[in-house]
Amino acid sequence: MKKAGDTIKVLYPKIIHVTCLAHGLHRVAEEVRVNYPKVDKLVSSVKQIFLKAPSRTILFKTVNPGIPLPPEPILTRWGTWIEATSYYSKYFSKIRDVVRQLDPIDAVSIKKTQILVN
Repeated sequence: MKKAGDTIKVLYPKIIHVTCLAHGLHRVAEEVRVNYPKVDKLVSSVKQIFLKAPSRTILFKTVNPGIPLPPEPILTRWGTWIEATSYYSKYFSKIRDVVRQLDPIDAVSIKKTQILVN
C-alpha cells in the first residue's frame, strides 16, 4: 500500500500514509513473539500436548477444575498469541503442575515443555 501511495502522490501531493491501528498492533505483537522465543516454544509445545489428546485434557480438567484448557493460538489470527501468553501468565504454575505429571516418553512435546517449565 505504501508503494501505491507513493505512486499517486504525484497526483495528490498532500496525501499521507496512515497505518491501520490493527495492523500496527499486530506488528508489535509479532515483534514481541519474535523477541521471546522461549515463551513462543512454550505456547507451541503446550498446544501440542493437549491437541487431540483426550486423556491429557481430562487430566488437566481433573487437576485444575474451573480453569479452562490452554488456548490454541493461531498465528494468522491476530491477537491469539497475546491472549495465550496472558493465559500462561495467569495459570503458569497450574500448567507446570500438570505437565510435570505427564510421561516425557509419550510425546516429544511433553519432553520439550518439561524442559521449558523447569
